[in-house]
Amino acid sequence: MKETMKKSKYYLLLLLIVPCMLLFTACSNSKVSVVSITKIDETETTETYSILYSDGSTNNFEMDKDEKSDNGMDIYELAIKYGYEGTFWDFMEDYLSFDSGSDVTTAVSKALPSSVSVVSDFVATVIGYRPTIYGLEAYTYEQEYQSAGSGVIYSLDKDNGNAYIITNYHVVYDVNSNDDDKISDNITIYLYGMENEESAINVDYVGGSMMYDIAVLKVENSDILKNSIATSVTVADSDDVIVGQTAIAVGNPEALGISATSGVVSVDSEYITMTASDDETPVTFRVMRIDTAINGGNSGGGLFNDDGELIGIVNAKVVKSDIDNISYAIPSAIATAVADNIIDNGSVKLFDLGASVSGTNSKAIYDGELLAVRISEDVSVTSVEAGSIASKMGLSSGDIIKSIRIDEAVNVDRAYEFVDELLDIRSGDTIAITILRDGEEVIKGYSVTDDDFIQVA
Repeated sequence: MKETMKKSKYYLLLLLIVPCMLLFTACSNSKVSVVSITKIDETETTETYSILYSDGSTNNFEMDKDEKSDNGMDIYELAIKYGYEGTFWDFMEDYLSFDSGSDVTTAVSKALPSSVSVVSDFVATVIGYRPTIYGLEAYTYEQEYQSAGSGVIYSLDKDNGNAYIITNYHVVYDVNSNDDDKISDNITIYLYGMENEESAINVDYVGGSMMYDIAVLKVENSDILKNSIATSVTVADSDDVIVGQTAIAVGNPEALGISATSGVVSVDSEYITMTASDDETPVTFRVMRIDTAINGGNSGGGLFNDDGELIGIVNAKVVKSDIDNISYAIPSAIATAVADNIIDNGSVKLFDLGASVSGTNSKAIYDGELLAVRISEDVSVTSVEAGSIASKMGLSSGDIIKSIRIDEAVNVDRAYEFVDELLDIRSGDTIAITILRDGEEVIKGYSVTDDDFIQVA
């Protein structure tokens, strides 16, 4: 017999334990500047705008349509005359600024409007026991529960109240769920400062990948979003991340609401192997290691640099009595490429090159432009499958890959940079791979078709 229990008012923190105790987790002077200027009202004669500053404060101002010059347009026109090339609103963002705070404070203020809490509802059939005159009798009943995580607003159409949200796959998936695909059929998000039931925003699941631990959610026609200060996240290239730079995590730890912690990048790129969210499949992720404080509920939240730009999506940590401050984030280059792939295809379709590459002759070099030490390596082809696309292109073991071109050429000096680029390839693209063979550079080209992809779980 089945019995439906009253919904529990708690968050089930989605932490998957593996043998090594690797867990999913479900200051200098600077300027406070204008993050965004949004038109919120308009009449026949006036326009009303809301200014969001990088310290989180807001201010509304009204502009007479016939007197924009009195509000700075004349200064802007003078700036244009003397070489300024930005838009009027670019100029306003530069013009309306003042000294205040630390880099971390400003970065957090930029990150908060693009950060969300994510709550996923599940129903599972569980076994209970009750006493009878013959002893304990087993029975089953349905239990409702929730998992709490985090996310970032990847793209935003505020006028129509639409947005795409990036989070972790394990935030919206639960192996015990009664749903056939184990994905929650009732997912809500909450904007920063609006973490109450009245401000819950229902979202749709677009798609996700267990092997990359990335999922995409969609908001449509939300009045709450239209009338908020929410912004889409600014994405930095995680390939430019260097060891020691600021790493700020903004998320929903312990389901207590959006908060921030700060640390540094400990390792710019490494691989970890753990059990996937289905509790049985081994999966290997490429991640950044950080010493930023991470707790259950931070999963899916953004990792930001000191400019408030996204450099990763937090997804795991190590928990052992003799280990402190080892946590991980999926680099933004992977997270956004997977998200774009899901948005375009509904799932992850990976270009099946049919070749393996590895980094050889790895060395540390001093980058005078970055004023930092970074790692450089030769990216060598180690194997080519017979009959594969790589074979058809003429790639061979021992070739050194120098660059790959899809829309534009990307120089390759780490093996992962080449592998990550494969996520961006779509049917109809023409790709060109420049290799070094016997001391000479050779370009190998290929036109991509629908049949050149594999589905990634």
